[in-house]
Amino acid sequence: MSAALQPPSKEVDIDFLVFIERHASDLLRWDILTFFGNNPEFHGTTEQIARQVGRRSQSIRPELGELALLNILEKTTLPTRQMGYRLTHQPDLRRMVLKLAGQQLAKE
Repeated sequence: MSAALQPPSKEVDIDFLVFIERHASDLLRWDILTFFGNNPEFHGTTEQIARQVGRRSQSIRPELGELALLNILEKTTLPTRQMGYRLTHQPDLRRMVLKLAGQQLAKE
């Protein structure tokens, strides 16, 4: 008597896997995205973000710019007239970043 194959108990989130493959493709991007996922209300400069993720601002500046072009981060001008970045408010992208960091999207 052969044992029947059991279906997996959890469904694979294909959209999440695609998000990771496209946007968290290396350790630097992973660090930036998980930082914003763990701190979704953070709004700060390249230098502040670099300190938080333990990197040099020169190394993260291009990544922040690219993540802003992809609409994952929003590029803004802070009250100090410095360039700042914050996590997007687009629900689908925001949800993916929060999920990457192991956070739950707050119920609205």
